[in-house]
Amino acid sequence: MLKNLRTKKKKVKREEAERLLQLELSEIEELSSLLMSRIDERVKKLQAIEKRLDEKIGLIEDYLNRIDACAEKPGFYSETPYEEVMVLAGKGLKIEEIASLLDLSINEVELIIDMKGQEIFSR
Repeated sequence: MLKNLRTKKKKVKREEAERLLQLELSEIEELSSLLMSRIDERVKKLQAIEKRLDEKIGLIEDYLNRIDACAEKPGFYSETPYEEVMVLAGKGLKIEEIASLLDLSINEVELIIDMKGQEIFSR
């Protein structure tokens, strides 16, 4: 009888150990799934950031190509920033682009263009 009792206790302990291991395994699988979903979210965010960076790089390359095209033409570099503003505006650059290139404020570029426009019409 004592032997049967010991065998039962061993069997119960083994079953309990297996149950605990299954619980642990289940918990590990759940954590793994959670971590993978977080990683997937971050990968998607990084891909979106990479796409935006590629677009911005394309814009910068376009600006540089336009600047190079303008610089190759005679008379591009003027003695005053006012003349350069008008040359760049004549080439079709936006006010923001001109301001950035010449290290002027947007208001300064707008003022120069407005003044030149009035000067042209008053002649």
